[in-house]
Amino acid sequence: MKQYLLYVLFVLALGSMVALVVNVFGEDQEETPLAAAIETDLEELPETFAVLSETFDEPIADSDIARIKKLASNPDLDEADVHALGTIDVIFEGRPTTLTLETEAYREDGTYLYLYLFGEPDVVKALDERIMAYYEELGI
Repeated sequence: MKQYLLYVLFVLALGSMVALVVNVFGEDQEETPLAAAIETDLEELPETFAVLSETFDEPIADSDIARIKKLASNPDLDEADVHALGTIDVIFEGRPTTLTLETEAYREDGTYLYLYLFGEPDVVKALDERIMAYYEELGI
């Protein structure tokens, strides 16, 4: 009987250690959201959004572009840090969807931006395909 109790105690201790290791090291990692990225100069932002608008059923609103340009031109933005620019509502293949925009700003010769666009996977993939086609048109 003593051996049986020691065996049960050993199995319980071993099971507790395994559960502890799983809880400490096996936590779910946050899923990285899918994003499309494009590089642009601050002054060329309206043209960049015109290219991106070709992906959607309707062009991105001028008011959204002006708001994003104003936020991105803020001199208080730290360089090489990612900053949220907000969201824009678009219509993709007949359904409304929202894109979240973030940017990294660099100010060596003017203001240069890396725009990151987050949204539903099919929208992001379509944006990425359009961006790649745009880069091919430019010979990049």
